[in-house]
Amino acid sequence: SNRGCRYKCLKPVVHMLEGIIDADLACELLELYFVEPGGSLFRCSSPYVLAHVLRKESLLRSTNPRRSTPALLVTMLWVSAQTVESSLFLLPGQKSRVCEGLRRLMMGLIQDRDRDLWNRTTDGPLVKDFKFPSSANATFGSSHQTSPHDYGYQFSSSSVSPPAPLIDDVLMFVLLTIVVSGGDFKTDCIRWWNKALRLSNNMCLNREDTPEDTPEDKPPCEAARTGLSIPEIQEERRRVFWLIFCLDRHLALAFNAPLRILDDECQLYAPLSDKAWESLSLSGNSTITSDNPIAIDDSQQQQQHPGRRFGAPTRVSGVSFFEYFLPLMTILGDVIQLHRQKCHPRFGNMRHHTATAMIEQIMADCAQSIADLADLYQTFRLAHNSRSDNNDTRHHSNTTAYHSRRPPSHRQHAQAELVTAYSTFILHVLHVLLHGKWDAVSMLDNKDGWIPSVGFMKCASHAIAASDAMSRILACDPELSFMPYLFGIYLLHGSFILLLFADRMPQLGPNEAVEKACEIIIRAHEVCVVTLSTEFQVRSCVVSFTRAQRLLFCYDPSGNEYSLLATFGRRG
Repeated sequence: SNRGCRYKCLKPVVHMLEGIIDADLACELLELYFVEPGGSLFRCSSPYVLAHVLRKESLLRSTNPRRSTPALLVTMLWVSAQTVESSLFLLPGQKSRVCEGLRRLMMGLIQDRDRDLWNRTTDGPLVKDFKFPSSANATFGSSHQTSPHDYGYQFSSSSVSPPAPLIDDVLMFVLLTIVVSGGDFKTDCIRWWNKALRLSNNMCLNREDTPEDTPEDKPPCEAARTGLSIPEIQEERRRVFWLIFCLDRHLALAFNAPLRILDDECQLYAPLSDKAWESLSLSGNSTITSDNPIAIDDSQQQQQHPGRRFGAPTRVSGVSFFEYFLPLMTILGDVIQLHRQKCHPRFGNMRHHTATAMIEQIMADCAQSIADLADLYQTFRLAHNSRSDNNDTRHHSNTTAYHSRRPPSHRQHAQAELVTAYSTFILHVLHVLLHGKWDAVSMLDNKDGWIPSVGFMKCASHAIAASDAMSRILACDPELSFMPYLFGIYLLHGSFILLLFADRMPQLGPNEAVEKACEIIIRAHEVCVVTLSTEFQVRSCVVSFTRAQRLLFCYDPSGNEYSLLATFGRRG
């Protein structure tokens, strides 16, 4: 019931959820949406929530929470329900029934927000040609006749014009894209991805609002609708755009598609770090200390313009999603564009040494930024431990304060280890993509004589270096649970060159470094198949290895050849 709902932001959808989930479970799902990876010992974060566009404090506060569309709220609950582990889902089939009920309600609400359902008439006005079932009277067997219009929102089914596009709509389509692309029918995500891109373009999210191109009353109107300040609205716009930017690069690699967003179109500031974003309203009261690396970085980024990069960054600057993954995706975009130019029927014959060297330099700078980040956190941890030990020796009465400060530093250090290990691996894979082939079969065929080239040697060295980074990842994240939705495609491309090594071993003889690299990568694939919740990585790995299975043999010093897959299959 509405009375039992802990979060006022859910008030517009509580009655719609009757017959699907109760208020307690709705609140639990909303809390799960904001769980950070590794931030809770009792609840796992959703693999589909890559970055937080909305501030947790703004949405969950009891006084004047952010006013969001029912469609977005139900979508957030549906996303969390995909992977939630709740005692309320112990009954067989209960989780699938809840997910399906939320999906049907969500689709009904999306119909009210989707501008693509409107068509222009001969006379010019936009009309909704088809009448869809009311999103409120969801066909779940519920006896209530609640309408979403009862909650203060005007929907297209009763309006004379299509709904105004909102950040809520863009985020809604992005979340749908992520979940669908991680499921069994991943190509279905293209429908929602196109809607997100088109809406982002229509709203001009790729550039900062300026007095020249923005009506004077637009920010106040948006502030009045959401209950947020104008700076927070502007930061929401930046964050949802950069999330789309990252997904554009990632999906382009996954589907072998061209980029939809180019770097020269990104005329806006880079997003704030997660810590600065969540503490935005308290920035004036924050305490900055010289021995806290996060505080130093946040104090610079909280300035509106000074200290914030304009455009797509290429250097890793922290441990939050946009600080480490966005720079990697910027570089991936350069690699994809160069790769597609090489494959062009006419431009492919041009020399690309200058562009390749430029990307290599950007990668070197990015690698240095990762090393600097690791050194910064290591120095901070050692200084913190040393200071804590001194305080513990001199003042035994400060034991409680010591333990209260210790967990955050260890958690931050563990997060930094994960980020630097994953970032290092992905960066080496980007080197492999820059110099290598993107198809395992053509790589093994070697019809163009690519193997003796300089590009092959660079590709090989970075593939082995990537396996070293993978061993670090498995040491601190044995289940590969830090970024399961994103990681599979990079693991796949980092494995292709090792398959070539395995194929050539009977002719070249044993190589300890290559054998070790193969062992590490195969172990990572086994973890993907066993533990990851999303299906994209599992199918990609299995299909790739199955296609090349008849070509893969390792060299046995005793004189026997044996299947690489069979060998490592016994190790599980």
